[in-house]
Amino acid sequence: MAPALPLSADNPGLTALIAPHIDFHRGGSTYGWAYREVLDRSAADLYVILGTCHAGMSDPFAVTLKPYDTPLGPVPVDRDFYDALDRRAGQDLLASEPAHRAEHSIEFQAVMLQHLLGRRRPFKILPVLASYLHEAVWMGTDPEADPRVPRFLEALRDTIAASSRRVCLIAGVDLAHVGPRFGDPEPNTSRSLADVERADRRMLESVVVTDPHGFFASVASDRDARRICGLSPIYSLLRLLPGGSSGRLLRYTQWPDPEGAVSFCAVSYP
Repeated sequence: MAPALPLSADNPGLTALIAPHIDFHRGGSTYGWAYREVLDRSAADLYVILGTCHAGMSDPFAVTLKPYDTPLGPVPVDRDFYDALDRRAGQDLLASEPAHRAEHSIEFQAVMLQHLLGRRRPFKILPVLASYLHEAVWMGTDPEADPRVPRFLEALRDTIAASSRRVCLIAGVDLAHVGPRFGDPEPNTSRSLADVERADRRMLESVVVTDPHGFFASVASDRDARRICGLSPIYSLLRLLPGGSSGRLLRYTQWPDPEGAVSFCAVSYP
């Protein structure tokens, strides 16, 4: 891989990133598009990683303080940053910590960061699983009806603003899950997957322009018919970014299995 480019007015730093959490042999090229941004444009020493909790949990957010083991060595958690966040959050951020044990959405991001940065410079992470937006879609409620959601997001935003750390947000997410393997009656076809792509790209328009409420409305309009896997992390990332931020869709990809297709993307925010 070519060396990183120097940061400049023409190459601004990276504030946030959306990357896949599908396995590497299916999502490798899209991981490459996403994490090239980290290599070229990120000077962060702390990555706050927002991951999907596939199994759900009783709390909207769960942090772990345990280092993430990777084949390239452990990735440490920033305990000082966690302590500052915990003081502001007004909730037990470790209550659902066991959910991290069987979850891969953050794990893949830790591996990529360690691969790219482990020998280049020190960094730490704050791993945060999120699970609350599916419930709002199913129940037809406001995405922040649970007061713990806005309280945590505001606490995280304030902690980032007050910290001396250089922070980059990463959402480890996949998009649509369609086909009989996920509960649909018919196998996927090239025509049906083209429809999925059109719907995904309409949804991603709100993501690129940092419109969390537009993103939620897009998913809620068909009651999440495509089973978007990364609802809570994407919404959280959009809420944490400054209003008026604009991102860039780097790549949109489908793994076109007739029985169970998955879509995913890479989006970066300066």
